[in-house]
Amino acid sequence: MARLRVLVVDDTTLMRQGIKSLLEKRNNFEFVGEASSAQEATELAMSLAPDVILLDQDMPGLDSIEAIKLIKARQPKAEIIVLAEDADDEKPFRTLEAGATGYVLKDINPDNLARAIEGVCNGRTLIHPHVARQLVERFRALAREKNGRDGMHLGGLTTRELEILLEMAKGATDREIARKIFVSTTTVKSHIRSIFRKIGARNRTQAVVYVLKNRLIR
Repeated sequence: MARLRVLVVDDTTLMRQGIKSLLEKRNNFEFVGEASSAQEATELAMSLAPDVILLDQDMPGLDSIEAIKLIKARQPKAEIIVLAEDADDEKPFRTLEAGATGYVLKDINPDNLARAIEGVCNGRTLIHPHVARQLVERFRALAREKNGRDGMHLGGLTTRELEILLEMAKGATDREIARKIFVSTTTVKSHIRSIFRKIGARNRTQAVVYVLKNRLIR
């Protein structure tokens, strides 16, 4: 099995060397390089084409959010895990929105960091529990606000069902939808059956027609 190529980005030499030492002790990882700034990271990402980039959240110079956007634009297959000192401000949400697939704190256990690196390469998103809880609370607040403003969605669909219906209309598979909304494919299939029943569709094609007819997307 090919080893996962990892680029480490942190303005602290001790941090970079510590992660390098950790990776070199494991046969399934290959330490391909290090950078001390986000700007340098964007350049190395192009030349080294790493599988995973461990990126410090707070560095001087180019903002890490902008760095993530640049890296994902140039190397869309590269997975980015942000390493942070804490998770008490807006940055966790901005980094995930920019394209990061992991967000962990720097005090993470070495074994858990290794699992995080492997996880993002296997289609999972690794988020610190505190951030995950905040995301859930935000989603609930948005759902309450939406339902309070508009009532139940068209066709009696729940917020989650509407989200899945729109992903279906974009051509996403059950597996892709499950990965995006962080549930199992079995759960997605259950939602789809409910959607079909509510909108009177027999298959995905009819569901897409429903979406277009009701102008849910352009």
